[in-house]
Amino acid sequence: MNGGRVLRADVGIVGAGPGGMAVARALSAAGVAVTVLDEGARLGGQIFRQLPAGFAAHGRSLEPPSHQRGHELLAALDELPVQVVHGATVWNASPGRLWFEQDGQSWLLRCQRIVLAPGAYDRCIPFPGWTLPGVITAGAAQVMVRGFGLQPGRRALVAGSGPLLLPTVTALLSAGVEVVAALEACSRSSLLRALPSVFGSGARLREAWFYARALWRRGVRLRPGWTVFAALGDQRVQRAVIGRVDRHGRPLRSTARTIDVDVVCAGFGLVPSIELAQLLGCEVEWNAVRGGWCVRVDDRGQTSVPGVLAVGEIAGIGGAEVAIAEGELAAAQILEQVFQRPLPARTLRRRRSERRAADALLAAFPQLPGLFELADQETVVCRCEDVRLGPLRAAAALFGNDARGLKMGTRAGMGPCQARICGPSLQCLARPGAPLQMDCPVVQVPVKPVSVQTMIDAPMA
Repeated sequence: MNGGRVLRADVGIVGAGPGGMAVARALSAAGVAVTVLDEGARLGGQIFRQLPAGFAAHGRSLEPPSHQRGHELLAALDELPVQVVHGATVWNASPGRLWFEQDGQSWLLRCQRIVLAPGAYDRCIPFPGWTLPGVITAGAAQVMVRGFGLQPGRRALVAGSGPLLLPTVTALLSAGVEVVAALEACSRSSLLRALPSVFGSGARLREAWFYARALWRRGVRLRPGWTVFAALGDQRVQRAVIGRVDRHGRPLRSTARTIDVDVVCAGFGLVPSIELAQLLGCEVEWNAVRGGWCVRVDDRGQTSVPGVLAVGEIAGIGGAEVAIAEGELAAAQILEQVFQRPLPARTLRRRRSERRAADALLAAFPQLPGLFELADQETVVCRCEDVRLGPLRAAAALFGNDARGLKMGTRAGMGPCQARICGPSLQCLARPGAPLQMDCPVVQVPVKPVSVQTMIDAPMA
C-alpha cells in the first residue's frame, strides 16, 4: 500500500461536464476547496467537449445556442482556483474517499463531501453488422469530431432515437461529412408529442430552431419511423440496409433498401452511469423516461448517503440545462450546510422546471421494444465475450432470463466493459417480449478497468 499520493479537498467532484463544472464554479467562488476528477483531457465533458491543446478543427463547428452556457462555465473556471485532475479514472469509492488512476499511478482524494456527475454512456441496440469497423455510437461520432477534429468518414448514416440524434447530425455536417440519411425510429406522432415541451421552453425552442435551420441548409431531412436494419461491407462498412419500423419499432422487412455509406452512427439514447453511486451505497430506482436505473435523489440532489450528492445524467438523462441547474442547486445546498447561507428559492424552482421540461421531451421518445428484433441469431450481442444472439437465447431457456442466468450461461456482460455496452439490452434480446426493465446492475471494484498494480499501490484510506 502507498500512502504518499493523496490529495485533499473540501468537496470532491467526479466529472467535468456541465453539472460538475456548475458545482465547481459556485463552490470555488465561495471559497470552498474543490477538486474535480475527470477522465477527459480538458474540461467540458461530452456536451461541451473541447479539442485537446494543440489540435485544430477542420472548419467551424456548428454549436447550438445552449453551448454559450458551456463557454461561460469554462471561462469562469479558468479564473477560479479549482484543482482539476485530468485523465483520472475513478475506480473505487467510499464516503469521503475517491481512489483514481492517473498516468498509471494510484491516487486517493480525501474530501468531506462528494458530488457525483459522471454523466452517461450510449445505449447500444445490436443489429447485424454493428461490430464492423465504421459503425460507431452517436457519442463516439461527437468525440471524434468535436473532441479531436477528426472526420469519421465521407458518407454517413445517422440512425437511432431521441433528441441526441440532431447534435450528431450537425457535428458530422460541420466536419464536412455528407449525411446520406438521418433516421428517427419513433413515429411522426412522437415528434408531434414533443412539440409542447419545446414550445413551452424558450431555450429548447431556440435549440429546435437551430437544428431545423442547420438541417434545412444542408438538405438533410429527418425521417421518422425509419431505422438501420444492418451494416454491410468487406472488412469495414460499405453499405447499410435501412427501412421502416412500426410504432413498436419492429422492422418492416418489405421496406428495406440499401444505401452506400462508409460510416454508421447509431444512437438509441443514453444510460446513466450509476456504478460509483452504487459502490457508495446510494439507493437507485428505475425510471424508463430518464434512461433506466438512476440514482435516487431528493429535490436538492442529495442521495440516500449523507455527504454524497448526484447531479445531471446520473440522476436521470436530462441534458446540459438540467445538469447545470442541478449542479447549482447542489452547490447551494453545500453552502447552506457549511456557511448557513439560505438556499435561494429560485435555484430550487429552476431545477424543478428544467427537469419537468426534460422529462416531457424524453417521454415523447420512448424505448421501442421492437428494435430488439433487428438482431438475428448470428448477431454479436456482447462484444467483450463475443456472445451471439442464438447462444444467449439458449442460455436464457436453461438458466433463466435474469442477468445472473445469462452470465452463467454465456459470460455475457463479464468482459472489460462490465456490461456497460450490452447490459441494458441483454434481457430484452434473450427473450422476445420481455419487460424493458433490466435487472439492477451489480458493481464491484474496480468499477473501471485499471491495472492490478494500481490496486496494489492504492493509498491507504
